[in-house]
Amino acid sequence: MKKSGLLLVAFAGLIGIGIILSFYGSYLIFEDLSQGDGNVGSEQDLIVEVELDHTVTQTGIYAVQIIDFESGTVTVNILDPFNTIIESQSINEETFEGLFDVTTSGAYKLSIENDGKKVKIFGVIGPEPDAGKRSLPFISISILVFGLIGMLGLAVFIAFNRRKSVS
Repeated sequence: MKKSGLLLVAFAGLIGIGIILSFYGSYLIFEDLSQGDGNVGSEQDLIVEVELDHTVTQTGIYAVQIIDFESGTVTVNILDPFNTIIESQSINEETFEGLFDVTTSGAYKLSIENDGKKVKIFGVIGPEPDAGKRSLPFISISILVFGLIGMLGLAVFIAFNRRKSVS
């Protein structure tokens, strides 16, 4: 019975580590991203700005989420430090994610325009996370799954042992 108690603590520890890594991984991915939200209509645009260094990252990432999207055309532009449009997309879905090249260091802007009625829009722009940061959520999920399977297996093992001892 002592061994099952130790295993229970070990599997619970794995679940705790998985949860902590999950939160930490999310923090690492989103720490360098600039976020903005607002009601965007024909009179009002949403602009989110971020400083990017070409020597640190050569690829930027942006994402747009439209809350209560019905219809219409939402246009997303990425502007480089010289206010030149380097990426332009027409979005007709609730969520969209794209990449852009960081050619010079400076302030890059995510400009979101809507020609229809006002809708709530959430936008994010920043450097693309490196492979290590992107792999952390997968590692945390693997640890969580291993801990949960271990807990389940331990519960089945304890149930069978108790059934044998009662018989």
